[in-house]
Amino acid sequence: CRQALRRVAGPEVDFARAEREHQLYVGVLRGKLGLQVLELPADESLPDCVFVEDVAVVCEETALLTRPGAPSRRKEVESMKRVLESLNLNIVEMVDENATLDGGDVLFTGREFFVGLSRRTNQRGAEILADTFKDYAVSTVPVHDSLHLKSFCSMAGPNLIAIGSSEAAQKALK
Repeated sequence: CRQALRRVAGPEVDFARAEREHQLYVGVLRGKLGLQVLELPADESLPDCVFVEDVAVVCEETALLTRPGAPSRRKEVESMKRVLESLNLNIVEMVDENATLDGGDVLFTGREFFVGLSRRTNQRGAEILADTFKDYAVSTVPVHDSLHLKSFCSMAGPNLIAIGSSEAAQKALK
């Protein structure tokens, strides 16, 4: 998408360079790692569509299609649903209009889920995730001063979560 939304102003994105880097990245995933890569078509009417993790949480054979916290993101779920259906996954849709969940707030450790409660994800969204993935424990983490839980933490290896040193990260850690 050429018109991606931004939180802060900055230099213009070099679209040609970004496209080259994307193709190299996909080439490594396919060629060197042997992974299957499914590419969704760009949609200029959905400037945040590059953040594909926000509209689905996939674990094993189940895909939970989320209800993004930003209403402008909700149309993105439709194209993700078509792609995930092509993989014959068990598709679960969030239909509760009181629930919101962004995949950027969901950290899966391999044994459990941590769900950030943020401006984009609420308690009801976390409950639906827990109902969908009943075999895993789900813990909620308050997220303040950041967009998503994974804005400041990520899995860094088996049994290892990397977390930033920012004030928001340290608040969440406590």
